[in-house]
Amino acid sequence: MTARATIAAMTAYTLELREAEHKLNQNESPFDFPFKEEALARVAARAWNRYPDFESSTLRETLARAYGYTADNILVGNGSNELLAATVSTFVGPGTPVVFPKPTFALYEKLVTVAGGLPVPIDIDPLAGLLPLDEMLNALSTLRGAVVIVCSPNNPTGGVLPDDGITQLLATGATVLFDRAYGDFAEDELPPLHDGLVTFSTFSKAWGLAALRVGWLASTAATCREIRKVKLPYSLNVISETVAALALENRAYRDTNVAFLIAERERVFAAMRAMKHVTAFPSRSNFIAFRSNAAFEDFLERGILIRKYATFLRVSIGTREENDAFLAALEECGRPARKSSGVSPGDQKRAEDSGRPGCPTAAGETPALQETK
Repeated sequence: MTARATIAAMTAYTLELREAEHKLNQNESPFDFPFKEEALARVAARAWNRYPDFESSTLRETLARAYGYTADNILVGNGSNELLAATVSTFVGPGTPVVFPKPTFALYEKLVTVAGGLPVPIDIDPLAGLLPLDEMLNALSTLRGAVVIVCSPNNPTGGVLPDDGITQLLATGATVLFDRAYGDFAEDELPPLHDGLVTFSTFSKAWGLAALRVGWLASTAATCREIRKVKLPYSLNVISETVAALALENRAYRDTNVAFLIAERERVFAAMRAMKHVTAFPSRSNFIAFRSNAAFEDFLERGILIRKYATFLRVSIGTREENDAFLAALEECGRPARKSSGVSPGDQKRAEDSGRPGCPTAAGETPALQETK
């Protein structure tokens, strides 16, 4: 059996599995869900031999009450990735131009490519702290029937759209797919409903429920009806639905955690900016991307797992202890090389193998990094 040529030419979405004392590579909440006993009791009361509610009505109605919608404005799914896939399939066909900032979440381009769309990436200046709205608008002015996919705050760079960015994008006539997976950390507000706008949210980040894979989208009832034709049935199990509804009943824990992570992000960012050999990108999310003399492996050897991209690194904001461990490693490994014999044997061996002085690395050196999606 031979795959379609388009699929055969692609690479799979992958993440190399590694173990470390401090896991700061996937933008997860460092805080576990505090209401597990009640959640398990509610789940135990459900019949497991029966399919879940076909429409996930309870969760959709709970979301509608929480955010001022009606249930007809909401679809839920097995993570926002499933909903993104269904929505791209709804609006993108062969030759459809799809504009998106880059680098961004790698899944967008994969979904567009599978649908036969024409990716139109717009380069990001990560130091600006803002996504390239003007460049996106210029591209859209030359395209007909275009779709825009935008993640704000953007993963992995942390920048955001200007306050009226969604309005300006909609004014072009394009269909806008707005991924606000990290919007809680920017203290944003959900945009008004619009037939040409689909807004995606998740319980994985601010709500600390990444293991349960719960996402939701909001749009007009008419747009939701079209996406509903493509969305897989029974995609949300009773455990995930029950726990997500319980989370919405206890929003205070989410608000407390978000406030802590925002404060820690600002503290960590200020500390990184104070280091001469670190370039930290402005971020409104729960992570910070940066360039440094330190390499991915330097952190891993110190029990800290972060994320590496082709030209920069990214660290998730964790507990204060985890953040302090990261900053200490960054300070140690980001310093210019010294001629003293203070380099550990493991660092020296790696340095000799790679032909560089080891941690601390040489000033001004830019490590060669392999991009992981």
